[in-house]
Amino acid sequence: MPPMNEAHSAPLPEADTFRDAIRGLARHMMSTMDTQRADRLFPADAMAFQTNPLNLAYGACGTALFLHDALGELPQAVREWLLAQPVDPTLYPPGLYSGIAGVAWSFAEMGLLERGLELFDLVPRSSLAFKAPDIFEGVAGWGLASLAFHLRTRDAKFLELACRAGEHLLKSAERGDAGLWWRSGDEPSARLGFALGSSGVAFFLLNLWRATGEARYLEGARGAMDFDIAQGQERGDTLLWGVTAGALGHRPYWLRGGAGVTSALIRFFEVLKEERYLDVARRAARGCEAFFSAAPHLFEGLASMGESLLDMFQVTGEHRYLELARQKATQTLLYRIDRPEGVAFPGRYLVRISHDYGVGGAGIGLFLHRALTPQPRRFHDLSFGEPPRR
Repeated sequence: MPPMNEAHSAPLPEADTFRDAIRGLARHMMSTMDTQRADRLFPADAMAFQTNPLNLAYGACGTALFLHDALGELPQAVREWLLAQPVDPTLYPPGLYSGIAGVAWSFAEMGLLERGLELFDLVPRSSLAFKAPDIFEGVAGWGLASLAFHLRTRDAKFLELACRAGEHLLKSAERGDAGLWWRSGDEPSARLGFALGSSGVAFFLLNLWRATGEARYLEGARGAMDFDIAQGQERGDTLLWGVTAGALGHRPYWLRGGAGVTSALIRFFEVLKEERYLDVARRAARGCEAFFSAAPHLFEGLASMGESLLDMFQVTGEHRYLELARQKATQTLLYRIDRPEGVAFPGRYLVRISHDYGVGGAGIGLFLHRALTPQPRRFHDLSFGEPPRR
């Protein structure tokens, strides 16, 4: 993804405020960076110490991506630290947001393609490669990364690996009247949503069909999307989603809940041009429109809902979605912390400053960038030509 330039799609009175926050975030990140540490580069969520130093969700890669986009290039000190970190497949899981696949894809996005390719070769060797089905840490996630590397390099080995992921998901799926779903380990109920549930798997299978034209992948994608649609809870004209199938309550977020389902649905409409997906996406997006959040974050917070509203604008071209997304962006700034070193945001539970992607400033900053300049969403929009005939 190239550095972001300002949109000409609509006037934005808050543009200077957004730009100021983005610049301030970059300054604070650079001033609090510690290249002498091996366990983390930037102040991050505690999960960084329970996972690994580089991972996209909580490690250095998410923050580095923000700096790359905000500054137009990756700072040399950050580049050197990233390249110096050892990546041991016995210590790093293979996943997209949790491990090697996401690190490799992030490196490629930041102009470190050669190292990214080296790292991605470790994914199929991992003993955990087929342990989980989902986008966040499982098969669908590294399968999606495989497709991204295939599209970037045109090397058939990456498409073959993505097909291995797809075949595994089709074989391991549970099937019923509602569609296709997967369970992680011994969990009694299927998870819902994009990051952890069937919507994310559906999104990967849809993209695999686009790359191969194989009808079984489209059939699987439809079945998985249908399952999450069937779990939607009706509240008037709005559809809401809980964490697991049959569970009470709902969440309007990407990691869990309706924002992630919205992002999958609108891309099904974009690719297949079937109005039923657009109709359901509109109902799902109403949850993102209506709710405030006690957190500003990308995984479960205001930025989470705002990104899905930007997805709706990207596909429909309806400016009300852009305006709603920018309202969410303005609301995230209610959590802004001004320090002499720059701007920061509180992390998980609003307890301490964090600069990570999932529950820190990097994810919020990337959302502010996209709200300022609507464009394809990283790790969600792959570059294809025309879809294959059905």
